[in-house]
Amino acid sequence: MSERPNSQSGAHHVGDTGHSAVNRRSFLGVAGAAATTAMAGCSGMGGSGGDSTPTLRVTAWSGNYGERFEKAIKPIFESRFDATLEVNTGWNSLLAKIQSAPKDDPPFDVTVTCEPVYYNGRNAGLFEPLRYEENIPNIDHVYDYYKNVRPITHGAPADGAPLTILYRDSLDQPVETWSDFTSQTVQNSAGVGVDSGFWIYPLLGAAVGTDAAPSAGELYQKQYHDTLMDTLETWPITGWAASGTDVWQQFRNGIIDAAQWYFGQVYYDMENHEDVSFSMPSANAGYMDNWAVVRGTSKRTLGEQFINMLLDPEVQSKWSEDHPLFFTTDEMTYAGDLGDYLPTNAEEAQQMALPRWDDLAPYSETFSNKFKRMKTQS
Repeated sequence: MSERPNSQSGAHHVGDTGHSAVNRRSFLGVAGAAATTAMAGCSGMGGSGGDSTPTLRVTAWSGNYGERFEKAIKPIFESRFDATLEVNTGWNSLLAKIQSAPKDDPPFDVTVTCEPVYYNGRNAGLFEPLRYEENIPNIDHVYDYYKNVRPITHGAPADGAPLTILYRDSLDQPVETWSDFTSQTVQNSAGVGVDSGFWIYPLLGAAVGTDAAPSAGELYQKQYHDTLMDTLETWPITGWAASGTDVWQQFRNGIIDAAQWYFGQVYYDMENHEDVSFSMPSANAGYMDNWAVVRGTSKRTLGEQFINMLLDPEVQSKWSEDHPLFFTTDEMTYAGDLGDYLPTNAEEAQQMALPRWDDLAPYSETFSNKFKRMKTQS
């Protein structure tokens, strides 16, 4: 895992904003000690309230997300709670693992979820309802937009990342918007790389580039679906990537000259790829994570308190030092120059189209099948 670089490739770098990491660390240390002292006797920590062991098992996304999450969050959790944080990572089979385990003995206690994982897990009863009034008061810090994208009954919105355009510096023109993926510059290039696992995100980029309906609304209105798929099929897709590592390898191998990927996975790594720049379109889309407590865990209370900690603006500020995600609370402060690229107020948050899976679900099978055919035909 790389640290935040001092400079970025391309013309998009701006100077450090000078936010003080030292002050945040000092606050976190004091707040953690105070929280442990004040809450240990009444909150179900350290084995009380039905928690049978001092270990909370949490699943985060694999790759550099999981590495950065563990580096940032594990020390804070263990300083605030009389418990150990065990961080597991994965992309696939999260729900299948819960479903195949005994209902009173899940494989982990808390899990990250994104759009279809959260929707399907919630509908299958695999997550506990969150008791916000009792254990997650920090939900009050979260922007209303993030709380309204999908029901938060079983998962609290904590973090996410905007889509990001990567492009080779040697192209005739920068690739700065999603509509540029249909430009002659990109059409005449080696091609485009996209996420091969989550079809929703290439479609989101294509929807923003199509601009037939506001805020990627093409996804939710059947009359626009043919136009949307025509746009995506016009992208000269030559690379299908399952990870950020795949994307960089495809650039190195000359397979692609541009790509759709995610700010949280590339920004702190840009200095390692001097011939590639990035763009953050003003009209953009992204993904958002809702954190859920798994059905049947004996650590439901501690799990909810963990989620409450993730919604602490000071924790999110510290988290951003290790991971360039967008965060959901109105009082957090981004490290370095992240605030130049990520939403810092309610108005900016609303400009990022996030998938509304409840509205998309009736069409998901159709989109998925079309995406699979595109992969097999390329």
